[in-house]
Amino acid sequence: MWPRRRGMDRSAPGKITLGALLFILVLIVGIYLAVKFVPPYWTYLSMQDPVKEAALTLATRADEAKVRADLLRQARDQGLAIDDNNIDIDRDGVMVVVRIAWVASVDLPGYRYTIPFRIEARVPQR
Repeated sequence: MWPRRRGMDRSAPGKITLGALLFILVLIVGIYLAVKFVPPYWTYLSMQDPVKEAALTLATRADEAKVRADLLRQARDQGLAIDDNNIDIDRDGVMVVVRIAWVASVDLPGYRYTIPFRIEARVPQR
């Protein structure tokens, strides 16, 4: 058996391989990006139902100002800083169309990434 030189034993406790180090680095970057990008998309998904409910409420000939105010309140509850200009309510023939649009910014080191969001709900008038 060949004599072992000190420091050459790969199975020594406390050593980390390059592959394990790269895996940990990729894992940390993935978690960081998830923390930055998941909240805007979660807000987008959370606003799907309120927009659909607003369209359904307007289809029964409800008060447009009340529906608009309720939709703005629900958006603010989700943390969206939008105003009345972000909401578009339209009657397209026999359809009621409610659109809401906003832009979310994700700040990354040295770069700001903007994500445009748009939700549209179409419901036939009753």
